[in-house]
Amino acid sequence: MNWHDLYGMETPRSQLGMAISSGRLGHAHILAGPEGSGRRTFALMVARHRLCENREADLHDATLASCGTCPSCKQVEAGNHPDCQTWTKPEEDKEFKIKIMRDLIENLSLKSTCGRGRIAIIEPAEDFSTETSNCFLKTLEEPAPGMWIALICQNPESLLPTIRSRCQMLRFQPLSNGEVEQILENKGVSDSIARREVARLSDGLPGLALNLMEPSERSFWESCRKILLAKPFVGSAWADLVKGKIENLTGGPIQRAAIRAVLRLHMGLWSDLLRVVHGLDPRRQPKSAEKSLAEVANRLDAIRLTALAEATTATNDRIRYGATLALAIESMGDSLEDILSPPRIG
Repeated sequence: MNWHDLYGMETPRSQLGMAISSGRLGHAHILAGPEGSGRRTFALMVARHRLCENREADLHDATLASCGTCPSCKQVEAGNHPDCQTWTKPEEDKEFKIKIMRDLIENLSLKSTCGRGRIAIIEPAEDFSTETSNCFLKTLEEPAPGMWIALICQNPESLLPTIRSRCQMLRFQPLSNGEVEQILENKGVSDSIARREVARLSDGLPGLALNLMEPSERSFWESCRKILLAKPFVGSAWADLVKGKIENLTGGPIQRAAIRAVLRLHMGLWSDLLRVVHGLDPRRQPKSAEKSLAEVANRLDAIRLTALAEATTATNDRIRYGATLALAIESMGDSLEDILSPPRIG
C-alpha cells in the first residue's frame, strides 16, 4: 500500500509533513475521527515511513514515503515489527488498566532494534482511566529519543486536557461518495450500481464501504432493514437476525466490531427517516427503500426518531464497555419495538 492508494488523508498527511519540514514534529499525535475513517491505516503508514530501511535518515523528510519492500516495511504491515507495537484494552475491561500502560511505557523505554526509534499505536485512547492517564502523562513529559505515539480515538475531548495539550491533533473526516466509489473501483469492484449504493450507505467511511462490498454483508443489511421498516416491527425477529450474524465469527473483539458496524448502519437509517419526516430525500438508503421509508416516516415523529437514535447509541456504548452481546442485542430489540409500535389507545 502506498499513499497514492489512500483517499481522504491529504490534510493530516500535509499537516504532519509541514511539522516535519519545520522541525516541529511532536512525539505524540491524536488521530481523531470515526471508526473506518482510516486512522489506523494512517498510523501504520507513518510507522512504516519512520522505520523504513531504504529511507534516507533525513529528519526533515516531509514526504512520509517508504519503500514498502524492505523487511521493516513488511514487518510493520504484518504487525510484527519489534519497534512498532499496537496496544488495545482487553475486551472484558471497561477501560485501559494501569498495568497495560506500565507495560507500554516499559516497551517504549527499550532501545530501538533498528535504530530508528520506537512507536506505540494506542486504541481507543478515550478509554484511559484517570490513573492510566496520569501515568501516561509522565511519558509525554519525558519522551524517549525517537519515540512516536499515535493515540487513536473518536472523541478527543474525552482525553485529559493535559494530554491534549501535549499532543498534536490530526482530524480524519468522512470522504465524499465519489471518493468512496473511487476506492471501491480501485479495489476491483466493477459493478457501478453496487459501488454507488455502498458509497451512500457507508456515509463516507471507506472501512465500512469495503466491508459492505461483501455480498453476505449487503444481504444481511437488506434483511435487517426490511425487518426494521416492517409493520408491525417484531423486536425478537430483529434480535435473532443480528445475533445470528455473529454466531460464526471467532473472537469477542471481532464480534463487537461487527455489531458496532451494524449499529452505524442503523444510525444512517434513522437519519434518513428523519429527513423524510421533514420532507427531504434520504441520503443513504437506496431508491428501492424509499416507499418503505415514507410509510414508516408517516407513523413517526422527531421525538420517536430521537429515541431510536438514543437506543442505538446506548447499545453501542454497552457493547463497547463489555456488556454481554446477546443481552445487549435483545434489550435493544425490546426498545425498538416499544418505539416503533403504534401507541396504544385506551
